[in-house]
Amino acid sequence: MKAIVAAACIFPSGPTLPLAAVAHRLQFSLIRKHPIYVDQRGSPIRACYFPEIVSVSLVERFRQLLWQVLTELINNQPALKHPPPGRVSILLPPLDRPGITPELTAAVKEAVKEITGWYDTPVHVLHGGSAEAVGMMDLATEAASFVLLAVESWLLAPSLQWLDGENLLHNAHRTFQENKIVNPYGRVPSEGAAALVLASPGTGCKPWCHIRGSGQSIEDVLYSDKGVCHGKGLRQAASLALEAANITELHHLVSDINGEPYRADELGFTLFAMHRYNGEGLIRETPVLASGDLGCASLVAHMALTAWRMRSSEHPSNTLLLSTSDDGRRGAVVMSKTQGSQHADN
Repeated sequence: MKAIVAAACIFPSGPTLPLAAVAHRLQFSLIRKHPIYVDQRGSPIRACYFPEIVSVSLVERFRQLLWQVLTELINNQPALKHPPPGRVSILLPPLDRPGITPELTAAVKEAVKEITGWYDTPVHVLHGGSAEAVGMMDLATEAASFVLLAVESWLLAPSLQWLDGENLLHNAHRTFQENKIVNPYGRVPSEGAAALVLASPGTGCKPWCHIRGSGQSIEDVLYSDKGVCHGKGLRQAASLALEAANITELHHLVSDINGEPYRADELGFTLFAMHRYNGEGLIRETPVLASGDLGCASLVAHMALTAWRMRSSEHPSNTLLLSTSDDGRRGAVVMSKTQGSQHADN
């Protein structure tokens, strides 16, 4: 498997990777009233956002998020300046999201080249949810160095309106039996970006940590379905990743659970199914408490935070990261400080 040799991450309460790690550790989040958007009952919603770009277009917002995260990434790994990476892959929100247009895709690709100067490096864009990042990492085998980016912003008014209409917006007001009630569940919409540099062994870059295994699957019960989600897809993705990693014990478990009851259900069933890996003192992490919901950028951001922690730790810290997407895709990744056995790496 590949090594992670650099990472970067930004969200409103963590505008750099070190600050993001502090915000995550302290569960500090800049959740505040949105200055523009109101819910169905006319009350301001609560969201995580960068005030300086709250009113700009989505294209400009994505440009500025990319500028911040790529600048930090190159500062963390100056070797990216020369030679440039062999490939850049970018994960953007699904095309059925309001505002996610071919024009935005083209602008993002051009922005990456302008910011980095990587004019001869192929830049590929995929649209989808957070779990799509697992499949994108498989492409890293094609290049000695590979940059994986993910950019997200839920803060376009039509996107917030969709969350509100689907009853997925935390703290939104609605009418129920002629009474005004507040939704205690759902997402706190946010924005941010994250980046990873993956490299093959022998490239000369000192690894921060290693990707030991990954898995993908499909969940057949979604947020809009009735009944309990037993986590069939998430359990299968986790099982595949753990088997590939060839480890016997986990030290950390990172999930993107974000206040939706069905995601709590599937996480519970997944934890029960993998109980034999749960060593004494297993630490469960929920980065969304600090970042808000980062949508398609969640998994890459969580991997960046994990890589940062492992960079300064001598402990192997086997970590399982779980990822869910609205379209039913589920992903899992196992990361460790050490490379592990040759059998596990293959």
